[in-house]
Amino acid sequence: MALPGFILFTGILLLIVSIVYQRNALTAVSYSRYFSTKAAYEGDRIEMVEEIINDKLLPLPWLRLESSIARGIEFGRQENLGIHTGEIYQNHISLFYLRSYRHIKRRHLVTCERRGFYRLESVTMTTGDLFGMSSKVKTFPLQLELLVYPMILDMSELPLPIHSWLGELPVKRWIVEDPFLTAGIREYSSGDSMGLVNWKATARTGMMQVHKKDYTADSRLVIGLNVEISDSMWRTVTDIERIELGVRYAATIGEYALQHGIEIRFICNGKLEDSEFREPVISAAISGLEELLELLSKLTLERTLPMSRLLELQAENGESDSDFLIITCHRGHELQIAAEQLLQQGNGVEWLDIPEQEGDFV
Repeated sequence: MALPGFILFTGILLLIVSIVYQRNALTAVSYSRYFSTKAAYEGDRIEMVEEIINDKLLPLPWLRLESSIARGIEFGRQENLGIHTGEIYQNHISLFYLRSYRHIKRRHLVTCERRGFYRLESVTMTTGDLFGMSSKVKTFPLQLELLVYPMILDMSELPLPIHSWLGELPVKRWIVEDPFLTAGIREYSSGDSMGLVNWKATARTGMMQVHKKDYTADSRLVIGLNVEISDSMWRTVTDIERIELGVRYAATIGEYALQHGIEIRFICNGKLEDSEFREPVISAAISGLEELLELLSKLTLERTLPMSRLLELQAENGESDSDFLIITCHRGHELQIAAEQLLQQGNGVEWLDIPEQEGDFV
């Protein structure tokens, strides 16, 4: 009778343990995950931090966390972290043991291999008793986002002869004197209008002083990125590496222009990752480099309309007195006709050809 009694007692005990874990295993368990920075550049190494808390007496002999994120950020190999990579997404599985009232913080080293906008919206947590008789599953919502900016190249890496054209842009900017901008005072010169006289400064110095007018931008730069490989391409981009180089060109030129005080806009016949509609990217004036890099990070290489049509829309909207830089893999007939239309409206047009890539994209 002793053995059957022991077996019965053990079975009842295991059943009780199973019921306790089924009801309470994930009670008072909290989880959070975050990156060490909200934005990084291609090639940067950052940390992803996981924090999990078991704020109760009941220990968790095993706990499994599973999540999925788009490829493009590479996780270093680490104990208790499993990585299964697919064509588009990679699954991460973390294993924990949590004692009573335990707080664990785990750091994972991450390499940002490719430009993009990475989001993790949820993580699935599974746990149970030591004997595997019961398990409990819960999904934790997350709002984890990471922007990976395109790499900014050295100006010498841009194809010739774009360097000389870029060098002329800051010079063109300082041509037209703006009567509404004042940059201080100066002594009166022959030919100055009496309307420019600053009488208070004249009385103070005893010499005729006039307002010194500042200068304004006579031209704006519109950076246009074409995601088409050829003028016959449809929706899908077939040479991603080549267009990614074009994205880097756009970032490099944008940084140069902003550093020299040139107003820029960005247009592209791709689409933005978080856009509700399938429409091209047409930005307003961009105030700083971070704004441009965020746009480029969220850019999806999916053609929304022909680049020639996007340029036609700029002409139809009355765009004038702007310099268009078209970053493209081809100069098809329709594209050149659209560029000529912009020229006829008083705009400048320059081409930056994206060269074919040899070998793998780095």
